[in-house]
Amino acid sequence: MEKKIVMTAVALFSVAPFAQANPVDGVYFDLPGCDDHGMQQAFEELGTGPFFPADELIAADSFLTGDSACPPMDNGTASSLVTITNLTNGLWENLYYVADPQTTFTNVDGRALSFASAAVETIAFRIDAVGVNRPLVFESMTPDGIFEPGETWQFIVQNFTNAFGLPASSLGSLDFSGASDMDSLSAASIIQMRPVPTPGALTLLAMSGMVAARRRRS
Repeated sequence: MEKKIVMTAVALFSVAPFAQANPVDGVYFDLPGCDDHGMQQAFEELGTGPFFPADELIAADSFLTGDSACPPMDNGTASSLVTITNLTNGLWENLYYVADPQTTFTNVDGRALSFASAAVETIAFRIDAVGVNRPLVFESMTPDGIFEPGETWQFIVQNFTNAFGLPASSLGSLDFSGASDMDSLSAASIIQMRPVPTPGALTLLAMSGMVAARRRRS
């Protein structure tokens, strides 16, 4: 049965061509709160620093802001305005900001987990300007939600905190969620997702549960 689930998932995720230097593998699912996006499959990670190759490299910085992304969930504490610049030659869309385990924020759309550490889920939101949660406040090129080569985006991480005192723009470690190194390199990850149609969503849930069960037995 486990072999059948894995083979089905491999067939599902290999439908579309994606250039992946260091692809990631995991899942996102919605929670009550801000916006619903449906089940998503993680494909690629963008980040800063020496671990990321040229086709996944971005620049990032962050500043404090009093603005809200998802006003109904704002607790009144300071937020972070993150600036990212696309240093690759690729177009990126459907990007999510996924917390490391030591990071919290309140404009939460859902939770994500990496299959490399399926026992640990962390909060996440889509970086966009639609719906109730609208973190994306600036695009330096076409305002279309596509992260173009050379383009700079600014987005709000609402009521951001990090237990290690890292800024919201610390995006330097590989992988995401519980598989992202909990050190000075990373507070979160920028992950490109792709919607998963039913019954693909059920397959992903079965796979994540299977991996978590294996970890509990080990």
